[in-house]
Amino acid sequence: MSSVQIEGNKHLSHSALEKVMKTRGASFWPWSEVPLLRYDFLRSDLLSIRQLYTRYGYLDARAEYQVDASTQTDKVAITFRIVEGHQTHIRDVNLPGVRAFSERELQRKLWAKKDKPFDPGYLQLDTLRLSDLYAEKGYLPHVIAEAWRDSIDSLRVSVRYTVDEGMPYRFGQVTIAGRQDVNERLVKRELVMPTGTTYQRSRIVRSQERLYETGLFSQVQMTPLPDSTRTVMDVALKVRERKPRWVDAGVGSGTAERLAFAGEWGHRNVLGRGLQAGVSTKLSYYANTRDFAHFQRFHIEGSLLEPWLLRSRTRGLVTPFYEKYNDEVPDRPWITRQQFQGVNFLLRRELNRFTRLNLAQDNLWARQSFEPTATLSDTTLDSLAKAVAPKYTTHRLSLGFERDTRDNPFRTGRGSAGLIIAEIAGGPLHGTSSYRKAQVAWSWYTPYREGWVIATRAIAGLVIPFGPTPQFSPDSLVDFEVARVPLEDRFRIGGVNSIRWYDENTIPQGGSGGLSMLQANLELRIPSPLRIPFLGPVGVETYVDAGNVWSRVGYIKWSDWTYGKPNDANDPNLAIVVLGFGPRIDLPVGPLRLDVSWRVRPSPSAPRLQFAIGPSF
Repeated sequence: MSSVQIEGNKHLSHSALEKVMKTRGASFWPWSEVPLLRYDFLRSDLLSIRQLYTRYGYLDARAEYQVDASTQTDKVAITFRIVEGHQTHIRDVNLPGVRAFSERELQRKLWAKKDKPFDPGYLQLDTLRLSDLYAEKGYLPHVIAEAWRDSIDSLRVSVRYTVDEGMPYRFGQVTIAGRQDVNERLVKRELVMPTGTTYQRSRIVRSQERLYETGLFSQVQMTPLPDSTRTVMDVALKVRERKPRWVDAGVGSGTAERLAFAGEWGHRNVLGRGLQAGVSTKLSYYANTRDFAHFQRFHIEGSLLEPWLLRSRTRGLVTPFYEKYNDEVPDRPWITRQQFQGVNFLLRRELNRFTRLNLAQDNLWARQSFEPTATLSDTTLDSLAKAVAPKYTTHRLSLGFERDTRDNPFRTGRGSAGLIIAEIAGGPLHGTSSYRKAQVAWSWYTPYREGWVIATRAIAGLVIPFGPTPQFSPDSLVDFEVARVPLEDRFRIGGVNSIRWYDENTIPQGGSGGLSMLQANLELRIPSPLRIPFLGPVGVETYVDAGNVWSRVGYIKWSDWTYGKPNDANDPNLAIVVLGFGPRIDLPVGPLRLDVSWRVRPSPSAPRLQFAIGPSF
């Protein structure tokens, strides 16, 4: 075929019609295969075009095709001619037999609404929606959906859903099959279907989710078994247990870590009580030094999780750890060598399926020393470090609020995720460091077009030191207020998941951190029909990252965010702005990204490539 033309379409675009058609014209790419003329495709396309018009209320739409000879002897030209007709609208929607709801309440939730263009698919969709709504009140209704044209005005359609509600059901007994090593008590405590309560389908879904969240099962299947003679809903539960022990190991590389090794061992059902225990370790090397592999971090920790603390669904977690870390930033004239050991305690309570409260108490014992780089002499560093604490302790209490309504944490299409944390260290908790800290981070994901997603994020943070706290870093190179807070508790941003173009934790300049922080990200994620074999679909993302870290909140000024102030590359308070784009391959564990970024403030830069796995946020 040489060409495919569409004529007569006024209310639907060519692109909308081409999406449902199989017949394609010749591509302009010279290496593309020339499509063959197939009459079965043509007949199928006529049906698809009529069905598409029917969805938009054009019930009388007609289509035909014509095959004409082309100027080339071995090719033909195809023309689809469409007669759209007039659009049909819904005259009224009736719900006879409804008693458990008000008709107005149900009509607001139906697809079919008065004066809306009529789509025959509404009948099936609304039947399912009515069944779902009634299932939340214990009913298993029988719904008959009907639609007919007005005898006088054929462009008006009446819709009727006749509902036979029946009697409400109550939850009955739950039978469990497939259980072997997991105690039956551990299964039943996750169920939210008390015997004798009103049947709700959402309770079955939530019970299934909670069983998966235990980590004990690889498959959970719940089947309602209605008994109409007693109006009781029994439930058949079938599970498949996971192996109680696991071992994981991995190796990776990134812009900040040239090489990283990780390993983990764990047990999902310690002592048969549902306790979860594990040991994990990580070893990483820097990527921004002269050496190919320069030590960065060694971390090892154990964990013990009690998912039902004090017989309530409150998760209790204890995590002892040890870490050795070289905090090395290219623009800072010294390397901070640190050793940490400590133990953290966490209580987590779910308010509902989307919202959680966290109460954490962390204890840290630290040692640190400073090693000069080539730009700073030993004598100068010794004089600067005299007032710096070589040992310190941090005892911290934090309260956190989390809410997550994302449809998928790896390939998010809609929803939001947020975190609010308030902390206090020292004071009544004692310890060397004393400060108050607050941080808010929220992300939103908005579907734009078919498959397109607009992702936005905003982060703000503030640290306020108090009391006679010592210095934790050389004070002539760092603001004194900043030096009163340990390095690991200050704000530092930059990197593939923060502000791109920069290396990890290199903002502010010198990487010594600050006590106040603002950051914003805007990203447009565009899918593509292209796929890479054995990997997945290819997409494109374009983004704007902005923000900075300030020594204290008083240094933040509106003029630092506007273009009325001259760009000064040496001004540490000027807001940073980065633009970029890059391809992404959607893997099951998240996108594989290659970001190309340009810094436009405080001074323009050359483009920089960065590689990452997983969404930026």
